[in-house]
Amino acid sequence: MDNLLTVLSALIALILFGLALVIVVDRARLGYRRAETEKTMRRQGQHELAMRLEQVERAVAEQKPAITAVRRQLAETAAECDALKRQLDSTEYPFGYTAVPMESRDMYARSWRFAARHAALGPDLPEIQPAGQWGQGRLYVVAAENQAEARSVMDRLLPRHRGFVVVNVGEAVPEPSAPPA
Repeated sequence: MDNLLTVLSALIALILFGLALVIVVDRARLGYRRAETEKTMRRQGQHELAMRLEQVERAVAEQKPAITAVRRQLAETAAECDALKRQLDSTEYPFGYTAVPMESRDMYARSWRFAARHAALGPDLPEIQPAGQWGQGRLYVVAAENQAEARSVMDRLLPRHRGFVVVNVGEAVPEPSAPPA
């Protein structure tokens, strides 16, 4: 009976060991399947990302000539704008005074004198040239009813945001007219 108990206890131990082994193998197989499924899903996601990346790269490659053309056009427009600004700033009248038209006013209306300065225009030119007079101040004569209206005309003609400084010199003295004959 002792042998039977020993054999029976060994048999129960083997059965329990086998059962534990089956459970471990089953869990390992489930874990392996789960890992394979995860690996497949990641590969599929990686493939989808690669396809999207390829589509985006193709779209970017298709748009590069258009982007380059727009950039070139922008650079040309900016260069043209700068050239026009330089041309505008360098265009000067060949005389020292500039009289603003009186529009439809009386020719004998009051007139006001202003000095306009701009430090960036013609700093290296001699003062005998019109563009060289911006540093010291160019004289302008404006016909207007009052000084505020004349100042408004000068502010429109030479705006501060472009760097002009306009200083009121005073009322222009009318030139004496020839005596009637």
